[in-house]
Amino acid sequence: MTSEGDPENSVLLAAQPIYDRESRVAGIELLYRNDEGLTAFDVGERQATNEVLFNFCTGVSDQIQRYRAPAFINVSRSFLCSGAFLPIDPGRVVVELVERIDPDAEVIEAVRRWHQRGFSFALDDFEFKPEWEPLLRMTSIIKVDVERTPFHQALTYRKQLSHYPVRWLAERIETPEDHQRFYAAGFDLFQGYFFARPKIIHGKKLSPAALNVARLIGLLYALEPDIDRITQVLSEDPMLSVSLIRIVNSPLYKTRQEVSSLKEVVMRMGILAIRRWVLLISSLQGGSPEKVRLILVRAQACAALAEYYRGKPLDSGRAFLAGLLSGADVMLGVDLPTFLDALDISSDVKAAALTREGGLGKVVDVIERLERRLAMKQDLSTVNRTLVRLYEQSAQNVQALFNHV
Repeated sequence: MTSEGDPENSVLLAAQPIYDRESRVAGIELLYRNDEGLTAFDVGERQATNEVLFNFCTGVSDQIQRYRAPAFINVSRSFLCSGAFLPIDPGRVVVELVERIDPDAEVIEAVRRWHQRGFSFALDDFEFKPEWEPLLRMTSIIKVDVERTPFHQALTYRKQLSHYPVRWLAERIETPEDHQRFYAAGFDLFQGYFFARPKIIHGKKLSPAALNVARLIGLLYALEPDIDRITQVLSEDPMLSVSLIRIVNSPLYKTRQEVSSLKEVVMRMGILAIRRWVLLISSLQGGSPEKVRLILVRAQACAALAEYYRGKPLDSGRAFLAGLLSGADVMLGVDLPTFLDALDISSDVKAAALTREGGLGKVVDVIERLERRLAMKQDLSTVNRTLVRLYEQSAQNVQALFNHV
């Protein structure tokens, strides 16, 4: 039965447990599934990796909350070698390397970087070819497909590699006899239909627009923004890329030399301007223009008001982000706590956006109160004139942005 049209009951992913010798759940393999029935190959392995991990970490589902064991997840070669890392505690995940990945020098170096970060690796569908040997030193688990690998051959491989401190996992265990055979042979972990079939996990997930915004916010508001990573993520959104190139060649930024590459765009506009434009354009792709306008004016006004906070200015960039995130549910139609949990930003900004805590939260609260008075057309004569002026100027600045999108 499909959950199409029901955002509260979307297909998030599938999960299949992995058991230890005491029949305790030792891990959960995460598998790509979606409402349209597309496979990981249909959408692309990298996109599948992103969606599986994001839905597992942020999907609103009671089913997900039950899983506390490490998550086993396949990553594509491009993701592995991109310089990015899974945005999750390395202790909560086991990275699976499948036989489709050619273990060349680039892959081996990428695995080494991940391993240094604390990530564990499992070799999936391992074919025991010599070229994989450099990776065995960084491997924690070897998975043996019992349907593809004869029992005597599996024992031979295990004996040959006994000097490596790895755990052996027998997968595709279909019968009690399969389990008993590999259990008696000393295998450590077991997975297959004999124990449990992959279970579809349903719940509420963020839209593709919200997913893209979450990724971009994490990169743009990092302590040290990585221009190359920002450029790479922007390049994966053609509409956003074209819009930015058009904007940077507009009278707002026009110089003698036109720019056409995304990296030139980022360098020309600067991180502060890119933050605002990217968030505006991305939000418009997924939400109502009027809702987006309201929240962007809020964010702009928060940034302006931060300079007047109790005689001790707050950081305007952090105030802008707190104001923006406070309305992410309005702009993108997402569950706000879930969306904020997916972002790698400071806890005080999240607290300000969600519960109006701290100095940043006070700034957001003041601007929100003014919004409500304006919406209800209440008398503003008792409102601080500087505050009204800041808000009106912010509205004009946002309108100027809209005029060029």
